[in-house]
Amino acid sequence: HDFKDGDVIDRELILLKVKATSSTRPEVMQICDIFRAKIVDVQSSSLAIEVTGDESKIDKFLALMKPFGVLELSRTGRIALPRR
Repeated sequence: HDFKDGDVIDRELILLKVKATSSTRPEVMQICDIFRAKIVDVQSSSLAIEVTGDESKIDKFLALMKPFGVLELSRTGRIALPRR
């Protein structure tokens, strides 16, 4: 479908693995809390995170994660449903 802006409910989903050492893990987790991201896996040197939202939210989250080191990333792109 082709949707006009304002006529749709749209979201994106990302799964990413980010470096998280004992010293950086609290800051990564705090950013996750602010963005309502879900930590789906914990390893000794990384966290796997799930984030949903509009494109702007996803882009802002990724920009904040890049300094920590994004190890892997999978992004759905925009998915949408008509409002009516």
